[in-house]
Amino acid sequence: MKKVFLFVLTSVCINCYAQDFDNLMVKKQLDCSDVSYNSALLFEQYFTESQVDSAKSLLAYWENKCGHREPVHRAKLLLALKENEYQDSLLTENVLSYIFNYQNRMDMIKSGIYYQYDNYKPYFGYIPAGENFDKFTQKEFENLKSNYDTNKIEYLLCEFYSDNCDTIFSKLQSDSYQASTLSKEYDKAVKRYLDLPEMNVAFITGIWIPTGKLTTLGLHPELGFQWGAKHKKMNYDFTMVIKFINSANEYYARRTETSSLEPTNHFFGGYIGFDVGRDIYTNKGHELQITGGVALDIFDALEGDKNMNLESKSVASYNFNLGIGYRYYISSSVYLGLRAKYNVVDYTLNNVIDFTGNPITIQFTIGGLYNIFKEVNLEALKYKYRK
Repeated sequence: MKKVFLFVLTSVCINCYAQDFDNLMVKKQLDCSDVSYNSALLFEQYFTESQVDSAKSLLAYWENKCGHREPVHRAKLLLALKENEYQDSLLTENVLSYIFNYQNRMDMIKSGIYYQYDNYKPYFGYIPAGENFDKFTQKEFENLKSNYDTNKIEYLLCEFYSDNCDTIFSKLQSDSYQASTLSKEYDKAVKRYLDLPEMNVAFITGIWIPTGKLTTLGLHPELGFQWGAKHKKMNYDFTMVIKFINSANEYYARRTETSSLEPTNHFFGGYIGFDVGRDIYTNKGHELQITGGVALDIFDALEGDKNMNLESKSVASYNFNLGIGYRYYISSSVYLGLRAKYNVVDYTLNNVIDFTGNPITIQFTIGGLYNIFKEVNLEALKYKYRK
């Protein structure tokens, strides 16, 4: 009898637990798609009926359930602007993220690629693009524009969320909004990208102009390239240049320290060095630099002759130079440049020739600065980069 009782009791308990689990299996859990959809509908109702306290409570509930996402941020701004309660404190540190988010939403609507929403529901705040909430907020922001002067940040926000979401970053660069929190956040974002280094590549053409006793060698054209980096106002480059065309006048050189001088007009030289520059003036695509460098400076003076068993001979010297450079940016990254340098050399060091001087070089450059990450982000921020 006792065994039968235990069996019955166990069966009853198992059956009770099964019923509890059945209840749990059919219990629906609210997710953010449901919360956001219904909160958006209720917010529209409360806003239209001027139930401000209810609207504020609803937004607090919505944010608590699903986080401070772009639709919640937009709704808070709309309610504050309607009630003349706008404060810069409403613009959090993530305000630029919300702006990009809304622009991406509008781009989705323009392109009609609505399936992107299904792939990125959390990013878009669980509010489908182009439906009731978007149309409602656009209409209400448009109605509020007339309440504010065009040079006020409130007007700019109304314009952005109503009919013109593409010009906000361009307008934030004007003097009208410089005191606003939004402009300061924008400037901080721009500075983060401006401070990133860029790779510099440039092609060089120019002319080598001798002075002093070196004038005997005459002028010589130059060709070369630069490779390096630009970081903020500093420029660091490795430079390689060749100078060519035989000397206009005959001069004398020796093959060894003990040999006699030979007449020659042969000339073919090179420059391999490291240059440093600093921007001293920048404005709307114009850039002025002071430059300095150190290099190895050489040129061939005597050609070799296998039949005569004669080796070629080159003149070699250090090169310390100082100059000034100018760049004009024809785009945010491509520039045309001009620079002049005074070169301190001593071509008598290896006793190949007995005369020297300090040549001047004038060089034209066409180059580009490259950091794709920097360029893409500044373009997205509509920053007038170097232009």
